[in-house]
Amino acid sequence: MKDNKVAVLGLFFFLLCAALGGAIYYLGERLNELHARADELEQQRVDLESATQALIAQKSVFTNAFKELENYSVNVAPNEMAFYSDVQQVVQNNAVEIMSTRQQGVNAGGVSAIAMTVRGEYYALMQVLAAWRNLPTTVRVSTLTLGADKAVGASSEALRGWVQADVTVEAIVAPKP
Repeated sequence: MKDNKVAVLGLFFFLLCAALGGAIYYLGERLNELHARADELEQQRVDLESATQALIAQKSVFTNAFKELENYSVNVAPNEMAFYSDVQQVVQNNAVEIMSTRQQGVNAGGVSAIAMTVRGEYYALMQVLAAWRNLPTTVRVSTLTLGADKAVGASSEALRGWVQADVTVEAIVAPKP
C-alpha cells in the first residue's frame, strides 16, 4: 500500500510539474505576443504623434497665412486713367520704350487691364516690374513674355543686350458713381 501511495504521489507530482511547465510555456508565448503587440502599439503611437506634430505645424502655417491675408489690403484705382497713367509713368521713368499699348477696359468684375509691348535693357525691365509693386494702386502682372529684342522695319537692327516684353497688367478700378 505504501508503494501505491508513493506511486500516486509521484504521478501527482509529475502531473503537477507537467501542468506547471505547460502553464509556464503558454504564459511565455502569450507574454511574447503581448510584447510584440506593445511594440506595434508603441510604433503606432510614435507615428501618430509625428503626424499630429506635422498637422499642428501646418495649422500654424495656415493660421499665420490667414492672419497676413486679413491684414492685406487691395488699393483700388480711382479710375482707369489713373491706373493707365501710373503704369505707363513707371515704364517711362525706367528708360524703357513702350512699343504698343492696348487698353482692355474694365470687365464685369471691375478689373481693368492694359497690355503693352515694351523693350529696353533687361535690368530696366526688372526695375519696372519691381516699381509696379510700389504703386498707390495694387496691380497684378497677369502675363509676361520676355524675349530678345526684335528688329523693327527692314533697315533697323535689334539693340544689343535689349529684351522685348509682352506684358499685361491688371488692377481693380473703383466703380463709377
